[in-house]
Amino acid sequence: MESSTIMQTKPLRRSRGPCLIVAAALCAGAGRAEAFDVDDRRALWFVVNDLCRPMQRLLGSPRPCLKVDLAHGFVVLRAPGETTQVLIAPTARIAGIESPAILKEGAPNLWALAWAERNRVAASAPRPLQWDDVGMAVNSRLGRSQDQLHIHVDCVDARLKRALAAHAFRPTPNWAPLDPGPWGNRYRVKYIAAAGLEKNIFKMVAEEIPGAKARMARQAIAVVGVGAKDDRGFAVLASSEGGGHAEELLDHACAPGK
Repeated sequence: MESSTIMQTKPLRRSRGPCLIVAAALCAGAGRAEAFDVDDRRALWFVVNDLCRPMQRLLGSPRPCLKVDLAHGFVVLRAPGETTQVLIAPTARIAGIESPAILKEGAPNLWALAWAERNRVAASAPRPLQWDDVGMAVNSRLGRSQDQLHIHVDCVDARLKRALAAHAFRPTPNWAPLDPGPWGNRYRVKYIAAAGLEKNIFKMVAEEIPGAKARMARQAIAVVGVGAKDDRGFAVLASSEGGGHAEELLDHACAPGK
């Protein structure tokens, strides 16, 4: 299941100084955050808590975020420098996948909330997107650049889509190595029905994969659409590599599959 090679994907764009955090607010007219200082691992929390939430409460505008949902406790913002990718982050201070808060009963179902925002990816994509063209990912503690929990939502890497399409979609009770595919056995995969997204995916990984709960900081998780029309659901993929970077399973260029 483990591999010493990690495919690198484009990280959040690096800026040259803390002042560029505030550039997100100056881009409110465009309705998107153009940049923030990723050298400061608290920058995303600054955008969520010090910019977007006050703007929503005081002026009724989510800017520089795309959406602020105080009732459900999350924000949506465009990933800096990206055309299609959006980030979904909680309005509560949650550092990342290692936080016990995400496993508690009653925790916001960020995966379901993130999937409901996939239309923002489709609206900016250079091609029409189907159910199985979109995926979501959370990186491990070592695989992320920001210490505020966030889910990446974007197009699925065409290689992963082909690997999953090689198997007929059906919900499975057990986890299996992802094979075939360019990621080999680095990921475990489990298929769930469309309604399965109502469950806590973080908790599913923690409780069903041996040793995962004690090593949640090492987990990287992706959830991607599979199937089509009336027969569709999700593939849940998990990796326990220390530098786990599930974002590698997404394609931020949203290129068509070959």
